Amino acid sequence: MVKSTKIRSKNKSGNKPKAKAMQVRPVRVMVPRRTLDAPAMAYAKLLSDPCAAPLSHPIYAGSEGGILVKAESVFTFCNEASAQFGLLHWTPGAIGSGNTELLSYIGSTNTGTVVTNTNTPGKTFLAANATGARCVAACMQVTYLGTELNRAGSISMGRTQGSLVDAGVTTNVASVETALEHFSRTPDNTVELRWVPANMDQSFTDPNVGTPTQERDRKSALTFVNQSQVAATGFRIRLVAVYEYQPLAGTGITTPSSARATSGFSLDDVLNYVQRATNVMSTISSMYNRRMPAIEL
Repeated sequence: MVKSTKIRSKNKSGNKPKAKAMQVRPVRVMVPRRTLDAPAMAYAKLLSDPCAAPLSHPIYAGSEGGILVKAESVFTFCNEASAQFGLLHWTPGAIGSGNTELLSYIGSTNTGTVVTNTNTPGKTFLAANATGARCVAACMQVTYLGTELNRAGSISMGRTQGSLVDAGVTTNVASVETALEHFSRTPDNTVELRWVPANMDQSFTDPNVGTPTQERDRKSALTFVNQSQVAATGFRIRLVAVYEYQPLAGTGITTPSSARATSGFSLDDVLNYVQRATNVMSTISSMYNRRMPAIEL
């Protein structure tokens, strides 16, 4: 008789072994990033780089259309003999005959009266050729003009609303600074902040009529503040704006009402897509005149 050599395990308790509980692993669902269509992507690129991206029509609501034009202005700011504090508030979509779209204060103290400024880009052209204009994209660039030895003080920049600062009102520069998102010691190179539209910026404004305060207040703005600089040094300001305008009668230019972007995406979709890329005070290399690092969408 041949005995089996198979070894059988013994259960000393006499009970049957319990089955192991089945482990349920959670299923990881990969959600792809939503991709914009061609017209929306073109506008997203323009918002992210108004200086160099190809011009494109905005993804605005409504059936209005217009002609695209890019304008810029360059001027020296806060370089007066006693100037140590400055404020510049630009609402590009509120362009009008009253010059309230660009406001400034310059002084030896941080409190003073805000006045209008005539350095708005494209103002002369639009006043002579447009019956209505709206801002499509814009940016503000700031370069300190003093020597490295005299580089002192701080700057702040932020995306704001037109209502933040009003002409003819006594304003404290330090108080305005608290409303601005980005802060830095006075930089040794050029910095830039890009504009994005508010809901009211989708409406055309007549550049030959004073913009109503309640309209300007609801449009998007860029604000710059400098404090405690060495007097008589100043900054180089570069304002770049892309406008969509409807031509005046008698100029020989047809109103292109059908010249508009047709996209399956809304303005909110585009703004959500570019939010991280545009809401930064980025550095521009003085050697190559390019952003470092480059913005990727």
